Amino acid sequence: MTTETVEIPMTEDQRFVFDLKGWICIPNVLNETETESVRQHIIQLKTDPESIDPLERYSLAGPAQILLDHPVVVGVLRDILESDRGDECYGFRCENSFSTIRKKGQAGPGPHGGHWHGPHGYRVYRDRIYRGLTRVVWELNPVEPGDGPTAFISGTHKMNFSLPESYNKHDSPLLETYSCPAGSVVIFTENTTHAGMTWNSDKHDRIAILNCYNAGLVQYHKMNLPYEVIATMPPKRQTLFRGVWQHDFANQQPNNFFDEENMAL
Repeated sequence: MTTETVEIPMTEDQRFVFDLKGWICIPNVLNETETESVRQHIIQLKTDPESIDPLERYSLAGPAQILLDHPVVVGVLRDILESDRGDECYGFRCENSFSTIRKKGQAGPGPHGGHWHGPHGYRVYRDRIYRGLTRVVWELNPVEPGDGPTAFISGTHKMNFSLPESYNKHDSPLLETYSCPAGSVVIFTENTTHAGMTWNSDKHDRIAILNCYNAGLVQYHKMNLPYEVIATMPPKRQTLFRGVWQHDFANQQPNNFFDEENMAL
């Protein structure tokens, strides 16, 4: 497993839609082999975790590790969170990950999230997006119209008024969702009001991994990831989990590395 080796910048179309709606869906990011490998890892993680190496019993470990800095995701996050701090260090960080297997009739949380000010907020300045908390959803089974994946009230990342209670429910007419092939990725700002809809498919469960990223100098989630898990990753990928600081003036050391003493809590 290696870190991204090619650059796939965020496109102008993606940037426009992300700014307009607060989310984008990019289809067919993973090939069939990658998708199947990660899907089986999540199924095994949920049904038979004892059969997995302890260091791989996580939604961002084992075969799923390649998702952390997939070139498509990196291209978007560099544009909306932070550029790399050098050839060997990402600017943004990963601070949360979980997986879900949702069967027909099961629903996720109701509408939550929305515009807020401060370091986790959403803003644009001089043609650049400055974004805080950002979620990356990997859909590992096909999502067809009406299936019920994550849904969004598009544009609420920039709303000026509180969401009325009449729209703060699973059947809100403002909720908008997506369909996509297996191996697709959805990237959204947590400032966009979103919900986990009732899964309706008779064909298969919803199987997804949801990773969360942030800019280098802010943190929202407590990571709770053992050092030994991160240590199995390539060096640049490890920097996704470095501590939250900019520069050590006493030692003239920028925060462009990861080790056991410099990891996010």
